[in-house]
Amino acid sequence: MKRMSVRGKLLFTFLVGFFGPLLIIGSSSAGPNDPINIGLTMDFSGVTAQIGIRETVIIKNVVKEANDAGGINGRRIELFILDNGADPSKVTGNLKMLRELNKCVAMMEGVNSTCGIAAKAWADRNHIPIITEGAMTDLVLQKEGKAWFFKSCGSTWAHAEATIKRLKELGYTKVGFQGSTLAWGVDVLNTLKKQAPKSGINLVGEVLCEPKSKDLTIQAMKLRDSGAQTVVCADYEAEMGVWARALKTIGWKPFSFSYSSGLLSTALKISPPELFEGWETTQIIDDSKPLVKKIWDQYAALSGKRWDDDQTPRAWDGISLLLEAIKLSGNPDDPGAIRDGFYKIKGFPIACGRPDSKGSFAIGRNESLTPDDMMVYIVKSGKLVVVKKK
Repeated sequence: MKRMSVRGKLLFTFLVGFFGPLLIIGSSSAGPNDPINIGLTMDFSGVTAQIGIRETVIIKNVVKEANDAGGINGRRIELFILDNGADPSKVTGNLKMLRELNKCVAMMEGVNSTCGIAAKAWADRNHIPIITEGAMTDLVLQKEGKAWFFKSCGSTWAHAEATIKRLKELGYTKVGFQGSTLAWGVDVLNTLKKQAPKSGINLVGEVLCEPKSKDLTIQAMKLRDSGAQTVVCADYEAEMGVWARALKTIGWKPFSFSYSSGLLSTALKISPPELFEGWETTQIIDDSKPLVKKIWDQYAALSGKRWDDDQTPRAWDGISLLLEAIKLSGNPDDPGAIRDGFYKIKGFPIACGRPDSKGSFAIGRNESLTPDDMMVYIVKSGKLVVVKKK
């Protein structure tokens, strides 16, 4: 047999090294016993870290319960988790890594609206289904066609309608706004500007505040001097405490309405709760709903702490809806089939919303909640208590 030349050996080595992996990838397919890989990019550091850490406890537990029950069609669910630091550039890097390195067929994205915008853009480009449990911004809404990005939390427009309805009931017509300079705060402000005048409510003053602000006294005086009767607050938990202290410093006690019950709930624990006495908020849960209580109890048992707000329930909804979409897809190895699986979800039991609220998606609507699912709560003695209707 004729021996291969040195040059031939080098060429052979190159071809095997270059084309071999491609051939393996192209010819391989998941077997009936292989896991279904899903990814989670979450806020474990940065401005929304406290929420991300809490929500992940429930997300991991839902996956564990599903695996203990036999997985999906007998296949185990493998959850890969990465920290995005509430940074949109890290979100896109994480999603790419989860897809390329961990072979994830679907993803879940965390709390921050700015990160949600980046995640939706990535999902649309790469055709990988993603669900968020925290990005409230309307900029991630899908108003026509099929989506690659879905939501289990309430949207800014829905909270705006519920907020405006409540302010109108109380007779307030002059509103001031205080919020974050990040996407969520700006989005809330723009939505209120569009929707409030339709109900005879005027936005008379506004202040946008930087993350990690330590003193907002000047901003508080600006809103007071604008003639505002009430203040809608769309800021994060630590900054909300700074704002409440500023109101106390200048001796101004406007009726205050937080745009996020979850953030207000956290603020009650990291700042003196008396600062928020009488504040109201919209919340996407009914605390009498059995599933909500079950999730709260699960979190307490797993973490040793209680957080009776809407954040762990919306996380439960997000991961549960994702697993249901995978189950209904008919092909859990195909991201496109999983995407279509979301549109097969009809009447799925969810924790968020009123007792009769159900999860479902329709083409041209990638969210499962509406203004009718929002409920009003008030802070009394450091706790959120539902406002009883007359």
